[in-house]
Amino acid sequence: MKLNKQTYYTIILLLLLIVSQIFILSGLAQQLQISSNTQPQAIDYLQRAVNKMQEALDTYQGANYPGRKLWIEAIDYAQKALYIDPNFIEANYYLALMYQYTNWYYREAEQWKKYLDLIKGTDLTSTSLQVQQNLAHAYYRLGSNSYQKGDYEQSLTYFLNSIKEYPDLMDSNYWAARVFYETDDLEKSLFYWERVLNLDPNYPRAQYFYDKIQASIKYGKQAYNLYEQGYNYYEKKNFNPAIDSYREAIHLNPRFAEAYYWLARVYFETGDYQQAIQNYRKVLEIEPDNAKAEYWLKESQRQLGTK
Repeated sequence: MKLNKQTYYTIILLLLLIVSQIFILSGLAQQLQISSNTQPQAIDYLQRAVNKMQEALDTYQGANYPGRKLWIEAIDYAQKALYIDPNFIEANYYLALMYQYTNWYYREAEQWKKYLDLIKGTDLTSTSLQVQQNLAHAYYRLGSNSYQKGDYEQSLTYFLNSIKEYPDLMDSNYWAARVFYETDDLEKSLFYWERVLNLDPNYPRAQYFYDKIQASIKYGKQAYNLYEQGYNYYEKKNFNPAIDSYREAIHLNPRFAEAYYWLARVYFETGDYQQAIQNYRKVLEIEPDNAKAEYWLKESQRQLGTK
């Protein structure tokens, strides 16, 4: 049977529309890495939601609130996708992300929990790196939410689950290190600070915290905190509070050579050379080869006119 030109072009046009729709859906799936077996309309709504989310991020430059126009539209599209398919994993993920960006903390936490419930019922984490990273991020955000509420035990559980899913997630390693320190598990805190440094040797203040934990293990957490407090006072020339802090640190750890050293330094700078001599000698009792203490001991004796 021969087709007239109009019928022929109509069929060609329909075929092109079908093919283009397939490519569009394929492109969306590739762009968003859609793994859910869901309806095309839900994918379309999610793509619109993600586009609006990106537009909102570009437009508002950090001033993100759920009541702003672009965020209202982004959230609405994501909710429409979930209305079509409540089990649409990627839509649950991006809606949680939108709540995160807009600081809608209660809804964010609830949405991450929904996402976790869905993703744990699949085998996607064993086949997709992106899914592993998304799941790790979900655990991290729930951990952050629990930490803000003061629930350190629950936050630590979430952070460690995050690291289990994707060990290289910096934020989860950082906060695991912080929480272990705040709950007085210094050895584990040191372990995770070392992981942070391995991931990024230049990560802000990571080396400081690593050194602080090492010193806290050596001298005691409270003693070292008092020592740091004393040094902060000393730098500001608040000598009396500095003396009190160093003395308290020494009371907690009588073998704390650095605390004796800086206590002696404060006494030297305030002209109390007798006390400076006494404390430099304590340093040398603990560390006989401490050249700096030996030098300042002699200088203190010279100022006092003694040997």
